[in-house]
Amino acid sequence: MPFFARPPSDERVKALLAPLRDAPFTYAEVGWTREGPARAPDGFVLDDYGTELGRGLDVFARAKRALFDFAHYPPSFTRVVRLDDALEEGALFATVATHLGFASAHPCRVIYVIDEPSRFGFGFGTLPGHSERGEERFTVSTDAHGRVSYDVRAFSRPRGAFTRLGAPVARRLQLRFQRETVAEMRRRCR
Repeated sequence: MPFFARPPSDERVKALLAPLRDAPFTYAEVGWTREGPARAPDGFVLDDYGTELGRGLDVFARAKRALFDFAHYPPSFTRVVRLDDALEEGALFATVATHLGFASAHPCRVIYVIDEPSRFGFGFGTLPGHSERGEERFTVSTDAHGRVSYDVRAFSRPRGAFTRLGAPVARRLQLRFQRETVAEMRRRCR
């Protein structure tokens, strides 16, 4: 996992991503979050959470736009750098997180995109250089009553000795992400 004394430029992060175009995922269960069971694969921790965002097609459209733009990532400690502008299978991006006085970059690749009349979202997997192994799916959906929901399903485990030592800190950051992504999506859909 690349560490930086201060947040790296987008160009620096893109240079880290470019060689990973054909890199293998760092786990075997690729695609598990798409329609898999509501449990994590053996050895992983499951996070499954979400919130109701409001009602109506305008709320659904704002929620879809937020996911498409990666605006659901909490700006308080994360930013997303995309190597590919399109949100499509194979698109590369990295989450740059600032924590404990430094920054780190976490490479990912989109595995699938969901684009249905009442459901939109995508799933991604971790690539070499990411501090975790695993997969995450973000979806927004609307039901027959016009309720719009935001749902996240992820499974992960630490990758490497350094991350295993820092697992309590990494878990706190994951829980912070959960709180803040829900709040950010609510804010964007008001």
